[in-house]
Amino acid sequence: MPGCRPVTLMVSKVTVKNSRYTNILMGTVQAAIANGVLDAVRAGDIPKEKANDLGIICSVWLNPGVSTDDKLDHKALFEIHRKAMSQAIHKAMNNEPSIDWLLDNQDKITHKYYERGLKGEI
Repeated sequence: MPGCRPVTLMVSKVTVKNSRYTNILMGTVQAAIANGVLDAVRAGDIPKEKANDLGIICSVWLNPGVSTDDKLDHKALFEIHRKAMSQAIHKAMNNEPSIDWLLDNQDKITHKYYERGLKGEI
């Protein structure tokens, strides 16, 4: 979003080969992320007086199937990414989860795709 502060760099996790996918990722999703950052400033998670001094790198994975979904709900996609960005910033700025919690729960934390791999589902 032109003129949006703090500077946010959105990095795709996939090689983009489809113009519709590109338009969705760099349109709906990018706008949502920029709004999520501004929501974090508005909420006080990013101090307004520090906003021009900060940079955010946001890695995004968007299912390539969106490019073939004729019923894609852009509003829902926007709201999901906006909320996720704002929540991620809130957690980061409040050290959530804490390092102590992570150390105490390391063996209880699972990754969905890792678990699916172990089960032979991938």
